[in-house]
Amino acid sequence: MTSFSFRPLPIFKGLSFFLLLLVLSSCSQPSYEKVQQTFYVFGTEVQVEIVDTPKDKAQHAIQTIEARFQKFNRDWHAWEPGGIIAKINTAISQQKPIEVQESIKAFILKSKKLAAESDYLFDPGIGQLVNLWGFHSEDWHGPPPSQKVIQQWLTSRPSIKNIHFKGNRLISDNPNVQLDFGGNAKGLALDIAIHSLKSVGIQNAIVNIGGDMRIIGSKNPNRHQAWRIGIQNPKHPGQILAAIQIQGDESIVTSGSYQRYFEWKGKRYSHIINPNTGYPADHFISVTVIHKDATTADAAATALMIAGPKHWQKIAQQMQITEAFMVDDNQKTYVTPDMAKRMQLINEDSD
Repeated sequence: MTSFSFRPLPIFKGLSFFLLLLVLSSCSQPSYEKVQQTFYVFGTEVQVEIVDTPKDKAQHAIQTIEARFQKFNRDWHAWEPGGIIAKINTAISQQKPIEVQESIKAFILKSKKLAAESDYLFDPGIGQLVNLWGFHSEDWHGPPPSQKVIQQWLTSRPSIKNIHFKGNRLISDNPNVQLDFGGNAKGLALDIAIHSLKSVGIQNAIVNIGGDMRIIGSKNPNRHQAWRIGIQNPKHPGQILAAIQIQGDESIVTSGSYQRYFEWKGKRYSHIINPNTGYPADHFISVTVIHKDATTADAAATALMIAGPKHWQKIAQQMQITEAFMVDDNQKTYVTPDMAKRMQLINEDSD
C-alpha cells in the first residue's frame, strides 16, 4: 500500500467555509455545440451538459437520465414508502429475508466493501441513528437525542456488516440495521448517468448533482479543453479559492457539514454522524475527493469527514484515495500530494 503525507495549504481566512463545486464558465463563447439542461431531484439541482453530440440525441439522453433519477430517488430513499430500501428495512426489522435484484445486491456488496475499508466510518447501516437525529426528513430542527438513547443505539451498533446474502436473498443478523445510502447514493446516480451516456456513444459530458460531478471527455473536444472546476467561498460568490481541471473520466465529490444541519442552544449539529460516537462529526467542515468512480468518491468524502485531522490519512490509504482536499473547523486546510499538484489557488489569503 502506497503511503503519503499531507501537504498543508495556507489557511483561507474568513471563510465560514462552504465548499461548493461548480463549473467555471469561460469568458469567451464556445464555437462548438453544447446541450445543457437543468432539473430538480434528490432535493437539489441537477445539471447535465453534453458537447460534440447532435442536439436531438443529447436531449433524448438527458431526458433518459432525468427519468432514471426520478425513479432512483423514489426507490433508494430510505424513508420513501414503497421504495426498495424502505421494503428492505421493513424486512430487516421483522427479521425476514427479502429477495432483491442483482443490481441492488451488487451495490450493497460494494458499499459493504467501502464501509470495511473506511473502518466503518462510512456505514450505510446506521439509518436508525440518522432517524434519531431527525435527518430522515427535510425538517431538521432538534432537539438532539439524549445521551441515553444514543448509548442504547451504540450498545446494539447496527452496521452494514450485519447484512448477508444467500443467493439474492438479503438477511441481517441485527434487527436494528436500517439502511440509509445518503452517504453514497448520489455517487451511484452519477455512475449510472455516465454509464447511460456512454452506452449511446456520448463521449463528452458532465453530470452535476448539487455540486457533485462525474465528467467524461473534454469541454471542447476539438481543442482537448478540460472542464475547470472551482472551489467557491459562499460569503463572496465571485471569489474562487482554487480551481482544478478535469477531463477524461473522473468524479469530484464534496461532503460538508454546512449542507444539512440544525442549531440547538447555540450549537450546530451536522447530518454527517460518526457511528463510533453516535454524534455528528465536528472536525472537518468540508472534504473534496477526486476518483474515477463516483460511488467510491462519495463514500470516501463521508468517511474522511468523520475521520478528521488525526485519522484521515489512514482512511484515505485504506480506501485508495490519493486526491483529497480537506478543511477543518479551525479553517486549516489539508491536501494530498496528488491533489496539490492539480490545484491552482486562485484567491489565497494567508496569515
